[in-house]
Amino acid sequence: MSQEADLIRKNHSVKVNNGSGVLIQPMSSDYAYVLTAKHCLKVDSNNLNSADIQPHLVTKHDGSSITVLDVVEHDDEDMAILIVDSDPTLDLMVNCTPLSTNDDVFLCGYPEDRDYESSGYSTYIYRFSHIDQNKMILNPQATVTHSNVLGFSGGGIFTLGNENSPVLLCAIETKMDGNIEREYHGRISAILISEYEKFIESSNKLYLGKVLSPLLPLHLSSFDHLVNFTFNVQRGWVDDDGLSLLQGVLRGVVTEQFEVNLYPHEILENLYNFFHVHERPVHELRCMGLWKAFLELLIISILIDKPETVDLAYVEKMLKSKRLIYIGESGVWREYIKDILFTDLESLNKNGIIVAQTLSKSHTPKFPNEFVKRVWEKSNIGRVQNEVRTIKSVNNKISKINSVIDLAALHCECIEAKELVYEEYTNLQDFDDEKQDALLTLLTNEYNVYLNVEEI
Repeated sequence: MSQEADLIRKNHSVKVNNGSGVLIQPMSSDYAYVLTAKHCLKVDSNNLNSADIQPHLVTKHDGSSITVLDVVEHDDEDMAILIVDSDPTLDLMVNCTPLSTNDDVFLCGYPEDRDYESSGYSTYIYRFSHIDQNKMILNPQATVTHSNVLGFSGGGIFTLGNENSPVLLCAIETKMDGNIEREYHGRISAILISEYEKFIESSNKLYLGKVLSPLLPLHLSSFDHLVNFTFNVQRGWVDDDGLSLLQGVLRGVVTEQFEVNLYPHEILENLYNFFHVHERPVHELRCMGLWKAFLELLIISILIDKPETVDLAYVEKMLKSKRLIYIGESGVWREYIKDILFTDLESLNKNGIIVAQTLSKSHTPKFPNEFVKRVWEKSNIGRVQNEVRTIKSVNNKISKINSVIDLAALHCECIEAKELVYEEYTNLQDFDDEKQDALLTLLTNEYNVYLNVEEI
């Protein structure tokens, strides 16, 4: 449990009237949400049909106020959403994978017994017990009194978060479980975040003349939210201005080469199987790391292929010859050889390339087919797989792979290490269209050595 993870939970937890809520940025640049319990908005918290508190008071842990723009309440369930101003710095994602029995999670919020403190923010660790209809039941991991829990209603249930797994929102706490007048055991009940997703999708509410945006990360709405994060190398050049110019030229391919009617969330929806990796958590399909890597691969492919149109059909064609494998963990690609070779590669063309992106960089960008074979054969996984069907399937996949390209190492080779190659064309003082075309040609040639696919 890291300080960074603690800060993420704290920054996304807010006080809502006398209860709590979770501040989250949906797939809209126009507004954000505060997810909470409906009874936190009511004059009589025991009556969901009572009048709303006016006005709703929403504050962050630092005491700053959040203005409520609109309110959406569920007709029957103890669920509500406050629409507030957009905050692109919010990076919380929702959990897409069911918790396992005895998984530990954090309950975060603003209990009444902390009202005397300047912040009032508090957390408790709970252990997941089971699902009861659309709610999860959780047991406390420490002695928790009734007064300790009052005020947590509407607060978030978050995963712990660590180096290889981000903090994710699992549920919204709504009440203590059972009959507390007869026996208080500390258990709580929380509505699954998937129920809030359904609530948003089925809502007839319009805001700014549009349906409510789903609980997807903002960067899935447009490549505009991703482009400035592409082609960032670990080490700079002697001439950092020249490097910035080169990066700007590459990023400019986005606006100059294809229209903004190509959206990440639509690509994911239509080409899901091209992104799914064996036994990897579903939230990785939504994370910025994957889509930054995808956009880099798309830009490079546009330069190499020079397609007439960059649309969904072109993206599918590209991924059939250059399959992106994203694994959001530290460790180089060969440490995840099982994930790669157990992934469905049926659509990969013969002599296709695996473009791997993890949170660590290999020492070299290209690993030929023979190297992939050796990695598999020498891995423990390779030795224990003795089922004929499995062996045949993996061998068939390996036979299709021309090479594995480490994307981070590729940028190091084609950008970071090539300052002298590009320096004649990256002087801002005499940069013009001719220099830009020459620079793009040089970049294309460098990447083409590794990513040009000759179909068999």
